[in-house]
Parts: sequence; structure tokens; C-alpha cells
Amino acid sequence: MISYVYRDLINWFTVKWNIDESHSIPTMLDRYAEEKSEELNAFLSLWLDHWLDKWRERVRILHRKPKIPKMSLERANKSMKVYKEMDHNGELKDTLVRKLINHGEICMTEQIAENLIVEEIAKFIPRLDEGHKMAGLNPLEILNNLIPRISRLSKEKGPLVYLRIRTSMF
Repeated sequence: MISYVYRDLINWFTVKWNIDESHSIPTMLDRYAEEKSEELNAFLSLWLDHWLDKWRERVRILHRKPKIPKMSLERANKSMKVYKEMDHNGELKDTLVRKLINHGEICMTEQIAENLIVEEIAKFIPRLDEGHKMAGLNPLEILNNLIPRISRLSKEKGPLVYLRIRTSMF
């Protein structure tokens, strides 16, 4: 869970401070912690409370593998493969993370962005199966289709990310 919090905090600072190089944020935070530790602690406490509220709202923990229809699983796997091979997939994901944060999502933003992209690509899978090439899959079109959905997310409640815990690891 700590790695998710850390990643989301870095993403939040990257967006809110408009920083292109997210790897410089830990150094900036270290400096700020030395100079103004009380302010940083107060901010982190408030931010973490908000993050935990979002975690409870947006994340569901699964203790066993869910039963997903074979066709849905195949479609999701194809969509993920298309996403991984798609040109500009990183830029698309980064843009969606930025949009999510600007619309109030601060928890699991990378996972939510990726899930939204894969769901959107799944709508194109029948066309891809019929012989259309991936070249017809435009990241800008995917972005334009997802922006209204992201705008509505702040009004919606409920999980957007499902995490499976493998009990055999504990």
C-alpha cells in the first residue's frame, strides 16, 4: 500500500506543481522537510486522510480470483496487449493521470487511467478482429472519448480498481 501512496503523491505533486521531471520531487520534498517540516507534516497528514478516503471509495480488495466470463477475459487481454503495443501509450496514460488528478482523483490514478484506456480499447476490439489494423486506433480519439467520463467520475461513487491479495504470500 505504501508504494501506491508514494506513487500517487509523486503524481499529485507532478501535476499540482507542474513539474516535468517527477524524479526531482523526492529531492524537493527532502529540502522542504528540512526547511519547513511542520508545514509539510500538516500537509501530508491532510493529503493522506483524503487519499485514504479515496482508497475506501475507489479500491476493492479481492481475496480470491473473480470469476470472469472467458470472452470478457479474452477481450481484456487483447485490449491490454493492444494498449502495450500502441504508439504514445505512455503519453496517453500521463495525460489521463493529469486529468484525473485535476478532477479530484488522488488514489490509484495510474491504475484508473490504465483501466479506462483498456476499457476504451475494448470497444475497438471487434473492428481489430475483423482485420482492421491497429493504425486506426488513435490515442487522441481514445483521450477525447475518455475526457467526458473522467469529468463524471467525481460525481460517481464506487470502486474503479480491484486488487487481488494472494493469501499464500502471507
